[in-house]
Amino acid sequence: MPELFRAARAATLVPGSAVINDAAILTSQGKILEVGKFSDLSRAFSGSVTDLGDVFLAPGLINAHNHLELAHLRGKTVADQGFVTWVEDLIRQPIYELDPIKLDQAFSELKRTGTVMVGDIATRFAKDMAGFLQESGLFFTVFTEAIGEKVPGKGFMPRGDFDRGGYSVAGHSLYTCHAQVLQAAKAETRAKGLPFSLHLAEHDDEVAIMAGEPSGFLDLLQARGRLRDFTAPGKRPVQQAHDLGLLDESTLAVHCVKLTDEDVRTVAESGASVCLCPRSNEFINVGRAPWEKLHQAGVNLCLGTDSLASNHDLNLWNEAEYLKQRFHGELSPEDLLAMMTRNPAGALGVDDRLGTLEPGKLAVWSHVPDWLWELFE
Repeated sequence: MPELFRAARAATLVPGSAVINDAAILTSQGKILEVGKFSDLSRAFSGSVTDLGDVFLAPGLINAHNHLELAHLRGKTVADQGFVTWVEDLIRQPIYELDPIKLDQAFSELKRTGTVMVGDIATRFAKDMAGFLQESGLFFTVFTEAIGEKVPGKGFMPRGDFDRGGYSVAGHSLYTCHAQVLQAAKAETRAKGLPFSLHLAEHDDEVAIMAGEPSGFLDLLQARGRLRDFTAPGKRPVQQAHDLGLLDESTLAVHCVKLTDEDVRTVAESGASVCLCPRSNEFINVGRAPWEKLHQAGVNLCLGTDSLASNHDLNLWNEAEYLKQRFHGELSPEDLLAMMTRNPAGALGVDDRLGTLEPGKLAVWSHVPDWLWELFE
């Protein structure tokens, strides 16, 4: 039977649609049939009405970049000491010890704070993470992380069918993967029509490694037997990613802290999306992405919390508030909300189901917090 939900307001985030006051959402079998004013939709409706009260509804949030494998490391890593120190501390931790209890807590936190989907990077446990996420009730894309020197003969993705998500592939970074590994990973996602993710231009050591300059992080990697035959391309990270064919409309570039104006133009012209993780960048102390320039260039911007090894929580509203408070210039509340809804839905290829409140989409939504509600006034 159809159900009618009533709320004080609703931001549908459908282009050209304003915020609806005294809003109503008509649903059936988990999908939205109609969105509009309660006075209009209730006239011809005689079924069950759920009054949600004095709340401001928005599409369900999409946390575009996570490392949920590290959920057990909340509060256990060093902060504010730079990328190399953070990595040195991280690898002393029990990184590869999945904790189902901590994962359940992380899933509960995500759902409690309005997140309905995650883009999760799985370095080692892709099958496990897909299974846990399926059971959690969250929608998901599990990105199997490509790293190292060898292209797997059977491809990067495991097999598995899920009704709440699926697999894709992410390149770890330009400096931890050989070029042919990254290109093969990108080719596999392109052939299957899937999104591709890549940590890009996150910190100064990445820029130095690409340029062939001294880097404590490269020394650390090579001391651990990684990339001993690495040859620096002598390019900035964005240029190298572009030249390898990694940047296009299906790419989600994560962090993008160390960008020049030319880099911003390259990303924008490629059509790639960018996932900003501002609180993670602050936690590690790698700097601040040029948010304003990316926004002005028309880049499809998304937000992610990254891992609990580099952030204090998984609350995407906190990520948005942090960015809004530090953003220089104009950033409308609609644009900010789109970074957590419509934009990542497009970047992750789920905009046929999620990202807006409109007929045909899944009947999932979040509650806009007071601080953002006030910006819509």
